[in-house]
Amino acid sequence: MVSRVRVDMTICAHKALIDADMQHDSTVKARIRSTCREVRRFGKMIKPLHMEEYISIRDSGIMELAHESNLTPTCLVPAGVFNAVWMEAGLISKRYAQNSKSICVIFEE
Repeated sequence: MVSRVRVDMTICAHKALIDADMQHDSTVKARIRSTCREVRRFGKMIKPLHMEEYISIRDSGIMELAHESNLTPTCLVPAGVFNAVWMEAGLISKRYAQNSKSICVIFEE
């Protein structure tokens, strides 16, 4: 079953919907729909991900593509991709994540 994450970047007024789907060859296919042109470009670059591409940040294909597509370091979409893929791969509990509803960054004064 597909895992879905929504990213609402209120600071730049863009939104993204990320679907992750486990493939028969144990890769995870991520699909991104977004109001942001740069995020759409990033989404088109993502091919089915092997576990070594999403298990850590250091060797991550996700972060490499985020860099290549010129996403800003503050963009939460790559983190959204990690969360959707991890849910789909069973590395975080889908039920717990869905019950939690959200994770967030809070700007303090």
